[in-house]
Amino acid sequence: MTPDINDLDSIWSLVVDFLSQKHPSTAIALWFKDMKLTSLTPTEAIFTTTTDVKKNVILQNFSDEIAEDVLQVIGYKPKIVVISKENGETDLSKQTSNSIDNVDLNEKDYKSEYTFDNFVVGSSNKLAHAAALAVAEKNFDDIDSLSKDIYNPLFIYGPSGVGKTHLLYAITNKISSKYPDKKIIYVKGEEFTNQLIDAIQKKTTTQFRDKYRNVDVLLIDDIQFVAGRTSTQEELFNTFNAIHEVHKQIILTSDRPPNEMKTLDERLRTRFLSGLITDVSLPDFELRLAILQQKVKQNNLYLDQNNLVYIAENVTSSIRQLEGVIKKLGAIHLLEGAELSFERVKEAIKDFVQVKENENQKMDDIIMLVSKKYNVSRDDILSEKRNKEITLARHVCVYLARQTTSLSQTQIAKALNRERTTIINSESFVKKEIDNNPDFSLEIRELKNNLTTWFSYLFLF
Repeated sequence: MTPDINDLDSIWSLVVDFLSQKHPSTAIALWFKDMKLTSLTPTEAIFTTTTDVKKNVILQNFSDEIAEDVLQVIGYKPKIVVISKENGETDLSKQTSNSIDNVDLNEKDYKSEYTFDNFVVGSSNKLAHAAALAVAEKNFDDIDSLSKDIYNPLFIYGPSGVGKTHLLYAITNKISSKYPDKKIIYVKGEEFTNQLIDAIQKKTTTQFRDKYRNVDVLLIDDIQFVAGRTSTQEELFNTFNAIHEVHKQIILTSDRPPNEMKTLDERLRTRFLSGLITDVSLPDFELRLAILQQKVKQNNLYLDQNNLVYIAENVTSSIRQLEGVIKKLGAIHLLEGAELSFERVKEAIKDFVQVKENENQKMDDIIMLVSKKYNVSRDDILSEKRNKEITLARHVCVYLARQTTSLSQTQIAKALNRERTTIINSESFVKKEIDNNPDFSLEIRELKNNLTTWFSYLFLF
């Protein structure tokens, strides 16, 4: 029986049934599990999928089949259009014009795959995760508690590709599921600016302000893009005040903390600093390995432990790169149909692998800096000596290496002639001292900032 032409989910389900008769279940899960039919006209069938890789593979290898199967289901053969959500392409079924009325947050609906359950927690992101979860689990109907909330605003900062946006969507999805009537807006800093410029040109600033100021939760991703833009900062300042004064939630992300945004208006900086600030740093080896284990499972891909360890040790710049590796290996496995040997994995990911000599050089620089700071020699730090000054310097080397390099605990242990358990204890010792001793905390922050500046300069050339 022909399904209702308006029941897009049923139509797509029947098309997938036809595809399943011609392709193995692994292929169906890999390419079509996250695909949705979002619009159907007499000439076009518009689908969305989650990544550029999936979009390209589907268009190149399956579009003709999908068109034929759609014909079998509804009686005519439309053109197949596939949209990737990875780089901000829009779900065409939800936006038919560029007016301000049509740009409210529907994105939270099609980013539902980002949750707290599938966010892998490690030492580099656990505080940010805990803060985000605390915000998401608040009682948004309790005005008294909201007026005393220390998590408003919540400001999360860190380099690109470490999971900040995942946390924003996880917050959005959790609040939406519990409070479906709450108005939630997610927007990128660049898009906020573009919408404001558009509103000024079209003389619709009143609608723009009504949209952003009458919300229960406002999430702005990559807020650093508003810095230095006078009109945008003025509008954001007034928007921030309007929302905050009625105890509505504001959540911001950036690639740096507010006090490092040199062109940020001081009034905005003060407001950003008024709530809770937490950072997400690059994932360490253990977290990278855990993320890989999760991703291979999600993608129905088998990789043995040797392959996973190799990837975790060599692909170190971001979580996004790890996801890219798994997508590429999944495509290779499907298209070549063979098990992924160690040599095949090594060859496939060579473009993702950073030059490890840089990380070894960083370890040498850390030891040099710490030895000067604490007036102990490099040989002392690498020796078996255990007096107070040398032991402290060794602890600090470990902590700084964990904070500023992608080296694993095992790799740091090898560089310092220590066992891995010693590295774990050293890192724990420094973290405890930072929490309990403000002077020591400032000392470590200064060392870390000096290293970050030096590394940025060194590896430009």
